[in-house]
Amino acid sequence: MRAIGNFTIETWDANGREVGVETGTPLGGAFIVRDLTGPDITGRAEVLFAGAFSEEHGSGTYVAIDAFDGELLGRTGTCNFWHVNTMTRGRSGADDGILRIVPDSGTGGLTGITGSGEIRVVNGEHSLVLDIAFTDDDAAFDAEVVAESAGELEEPR
Repeated sequence: MRAIGNFTIETWDANGREVGVETGTPLGGAFIVRDLTGPDITGRAEVLFAGAFSEEHGSGTYVAIDAFDGELLGRTGTCNFWHVNTMTRGRSGADDGILRIVPDSGTGGLTGITGSGEIRVVNGEHSLVLDIAFTDDDAAFDAEVVAESAGELEEPR
């Protein structure tokens, strides 16, 4: 199923944290609030954003994760999705952006949501396009797999 919603940025709060390593694409971060308005997606998303961008060259990359609360295709609930994109000299290629729903993040009517999508900008208008499905998969949690992969995570310092 495809869901489309237009959005505006209501809040862009730069975190003010400076990185001690100077590169050609300075790092920055922000807390963002998006307001999403139909036709298929309505609600609000709170976003953690990090990026590296060169104003001089128009090149950079961002990574972000959204916590969405609202309605998708008539189903009300919450979920998370993550997305990344890269621009090179002001252009974003067809394979430069990725957006995925976080597994098991759905609640309420969005329980079991899976899928992917993209953020589009056309004539200055921003939209979220999601290709989603809902699964009733109650597969058992495999603690052995998690224990094996836990060593792959970086330990906090």
